[in-house]
Amino acid sequence: MREAQQTQPAGCTQHCLRRSSRHSMKSLIRFSAFAGVILLLAIHCTAQIAVRFARYPAPSPDGKQIAFSWQGDLWLVSSAGGEAKRLTVHEGYDFAPVWSPDGTRIAFTSDRYGNDDVFVLNLRDGTIQRLTCWSGRDRALGWTPDGKAVLFDSTRDWEPYGAEPCVYVAPLSGGTPYRLHNVTGTPAALSPDGERVAFVRRDSSWWRKGYRGSATGDIWLHDLKADRFTRLTQTDTSDTFPMWSPDGKKLYFLSEFDGIYNLWVIDITDKTMVKQLTRYKGDGVRFPQIARNGSLIAYEQGMDLCTLNPTTGEIRILNITAPAADARKPQGFWQQVRSGDVSEFAIAPNGKEVAFVVRGEVFVTRYPEGGSARRLTETVEPEYDLAWSPDSKSLVFASERGSTTSLYLVTSEDPEEPRLRRTTKLKTERLTNSPLPDTSPVFSPDGKKIAFRRGNGDLILLDMETKTERALLRHWNLGRFVWSPDSRWIAYEMEDNEYNSDIYILSVENGKSVNISRHPNNDINPSWSADGRALAFLSQRDGRNFNICYLFLRKADDEKSKADWQDEEDARYDAPKKPEEKSKDGKEKEPVQIDFEDIHDRVRQVTRYVGGVQEIALSPDGKKIAFRSSYQGQSDLYVIGWDGSDEKRLTTGGASPSDIRWSSDGNSLTFLSRGRISRIAAAGGNVQTTDFSAQMRVDLAAEREYIYDAVWRTLNQVFYDERFHGTDWAAMRGKYRTYLPHITEDRDFTAVIYMLLGELNSSHVGFTPRQTSNPESTETGILGVVWANTREGEGLTIESVIPKTPASRADVNLKPGERVLAINGKRITPTTNVWQLLNGTVGEKTELLVRSADGKERTVILRPVSFSDFRRARYEHWVKSNRQWVEQQSGGELGYVHIQGMGELNVYEFIRQLHAVAYGKKGLLIDVRFNGGGWTTDYLLAILMAKRHAYTLSRGGEPGYPQDRLPLYVWTKPIAVLCNERSFSNAEIFTHAIKTLKRGPVIGMPTAGGVISTGRRSLIDGSSVATPGRGWFTIDRGVNMEHNGAIPDYVVEDMPEDIAAGRDRQLEKAVQVLMKLAREAPPEFPSPAR
Repeated sequence: MREAQQTQPAGCTQHCLRRSSRHSMKSLIRFSAFAGVILLLAIHCTAQIAVRFARYPAPSPDGKQIAFSWQGDLWLVSSAGGEAKRLTVHEGYDFAPVWSPDGTRIAFTSDRYGNDDVFVLNLRDGTIQRLTCWSGRDRALGWTPDGKAVLFDSTRDWEPYGAEPCVYVAPLSGGTPYRLHNVTGTPAALSPDGERVAFVRRDSSWWRKGYRGSATGDIWLHDLKADRFTRLTQTDTSDTFPMWSPDGKKLYFLSEFDGIYNLWVIDITDKTMVKQLTRYKGDGVRFPQIARNGSLIAYEQGMDLCTLNPTTGEIRILNITAPAADARKPQGFWQQVRSGDVSEFAIAPNGKEVAFVVRGEVFVTRYPEGGSARRLTETVEPEYDLAWSPDSKSLVFASERGSTTSLYLVTSEDPEEPRLRRTTKLKTERLTNSPLPDTSPVFSPDGKKIAFRRGNGDLILLDMETKTERALLRHWNLGRFVWSPDSRWIAYEMEDNEYNSDIYILSVENGKSVNISRHPNNDINPSWSADGRALAFLSQRDGRNFNICYLFLRKADDEKSKADWQDEEDARYDAPKKPEEKSKDGKEKEPVQIDFEDIHDRVRQVTRYVGGVQEIALSPDGKKIAFRSSYQGQSDLYVIGWDGSDEKRLTTGGASPSDIRWSSDGNSLTFLSRGRISRIAAAGGNVQTTDFSAQMRVDLAAEREYIYDAVWRTLNQVFYDERFHGTDWAAMRGKYRTYLPHITEDRDFTAVIYMLLGELNSSHVGFTPRQTSNPESTETGILGVVWANTREGEGLTIESVIPKTPASRADVNLKPGERVLAINGKRITPTTNVWQLLNGTVGEKTELLVRSADGKERTVILRPVSFSDFRRARYEHWVKSNRQWVEQQSGGELGYVHIQGMGELNVYEFIRQLHAVAYGKKGLLIDVRFNGGGWTTDYLLAILMAKRHAYTLSRGGEPGYPQDRLPLYVWTKPIAVLCNERSFSNAEIFTHAIKTLKRGPVIGMPTAGGVISTGRRSLIDGSSVATPGRGWFTIDRGVNMEHNGAIPDYVVEDMPEDIAAGRDRQLEKAVQVLMKLAREAPPEFPSPAR
């Protein structure tokens, strides 16, 4: 356990606290200035700065002081504002403070060990105690009234599949945390007398504005003594963050009832007595906490910390300062540019230089030798989409510098030194300046033009001599494109309104294009041979997997047999070598010839791999195709002949090659593998890498500004609704940009990004911050047992054992009621936290001392599993239990299938289960509760919507239909669908479809109303932003499924007490409804006339 050290007496200059950047990972400073409830440590610093965007304010029990999180540490200030004093210093992110009832301690949450754990700061001596040791997420919520334990929320061994987090209790004296009550739902607050819990069920995201639907939170009360539940609020808006009045008669809470999060109060004895306390517009209240004496409520609003006097209604904005020398400023850091950090590369046509991108900056070095790398760009905005001119003297790229993405050209201004890696005089020229982004530049082989993409789908031609532009194609979704060797044609991929991509060839001269693939499944990634006679591409002609297709552009070539090609090769080999004839303008004498008549009928499929092909590159002579595939288990590089012959695997071990390029002579291949520029002989051999060295300085503050703008710009370009759900999206960019100068921490930056995204009131928006590692992070091993909530006696008692876990193995055979007395020789005492003993044990032999119910002790050895593996086993147990219950209640007449997700493997499992558990049944319950979505609704509908048109009969048999005649297994008998507020995205599309097509009744709760097709865009530092670009609407009424969940025919809500009771009301109703349908339904096949 780390402890903060005692404060040092000091003057301003030498001893005001400083901390090096977390990102530079300098030595950790462990130094804390502590203040008691009454005494504040006086440090006089003349220079002060304003504290803005402080977070998670927590009033002291008497309301005189407020602890808060700022710059990733805890601080203390008077509730009237003024100078703040630092409480913690650590490179972890300390937040969510909550005071003990006596005001001598503050519990808080921190990621000091790689994940959020709960800690307690003793204000008297400055020591810090770690209370939780779980590798998942724990969040401090409050204290027990006696101040002996901290409440926190977490998801651990007890919570059933799909359940929300539960409230746990962690005693200060130590020991394994236990559940406050056998109910899920958070935030939660324990009443002053400790007899009631106010908690939130189905809480929605704090940062989303305006959501109305089934996934919003309601506040409930649990009387712990009587074990009785009372719902206090019931709206379609979010009600959250319950806070008790000192007398326990009222609850203060946050509600979006008026469209913005504001503070309200409700009388728990008379739910009609509800009063609104604040009336903010625009930005509402965030993360409120009440003083234990009820004198004030502190909260975030905008960039401020505020207080509300619940009695008088007075609102005060706190003016807070901190010593300037004690505050951190965003710092940059020097990053060594390593050979494994490359995101893309481009080899100069002369084969002597390679340009590449690291963290958004362009470098160039020798090829293939590598060595010292020359930096060509130095901007905070990223550069990408590199393309060399044919003479190897110029490099074009896209850059997001300025207000839009434009094309730039870098050349040498030194006539004596044209090489970019050697010249001392670089010239960078802006080529385009459009309000729409210009990307994907490609030089024509003659060097006279650049083709590029504008916006999402326009193909533009830039004349390099006149600098004039010409639109070759205007569309909404253009994919990859490539030039023909004679610069007269461009092959490209493009989607139609059904989102099916085909390959087209376009004439640069007249702009006419021809669809040369014409297939109802996707065709992508065209690659042209250097002689212009062939085109290769990827196609989904066999199911979902892409495979290689090959096309001769000349009809005469297509008609040749393999022997004809061998004769032509012999003739070329025997002919005397001549220099290639060139026309005066530099083009090859013979232009590319294309016979367009019935060209799509000449497409040949080269591969049919179950694992598919992910990328291809056609050799210069058009005879070989290099490709990436994982069909042999790992993603590696292969070469195959155009006719499917002579396949050769070039790499092993999962090289994951991308950006595959042939050398101009066709003898070698260069590709990117795990960030390294790699090459290998086309005939096979060892992989060689181009290693280099360079340094670059990263300005974190400037980089955050770029990432913020990139997130805004991405949504501005791709969000499916051009009205942005009624939000003034342009104004939002400036609004939240003002937060950035006040941010030093990644987690605060992420919060601002989410606040920006929350203005859209949209599902499928998201931001994933850059990933950092913590060397002290360990994973907690799971035995497969659920611990009983009692902490009496020796060790810990087993409440239940989950099947298919280490604890259930025959040689381990742990049983409910048995006690685990020790783990790896360490006794479990009342002060032992069992999760700490299990940290770092995943996959490791672990010894348990177990006492059975008869008092006998034995030692067992097992290997704990990860929490994700345990949750998978828990899910399977839940499904099996549901299935058995349905079988029992229906007398074997109904089958039950749960669909966990809407992916391809889920469809296969659904089909398997249809036959395994539903064959011969009269009806089928399809459960999509807790289904997070995917894309397979139409596959499921193909199974469920099939109509019988005939039946077959063999001598002595019964009516049926031959399964081998069907493309998919089908179910034509009655069904019912179960859904709830955790049915999301494609699971909602499925539920809507069942209702629209009137296939069967729907039971449960309305779905969330979160339906948008989305993707992701990676950003400069490894972070990424979601790209929700396609809305979904019902066919019968044109209802946008976003914001409009599917409404069940039978609305049934589960209750808080159901988990402990093992009851499923929705399943009960579904069985009742489907039994009636199944018994009334006509037989699937008529009785045969014999």
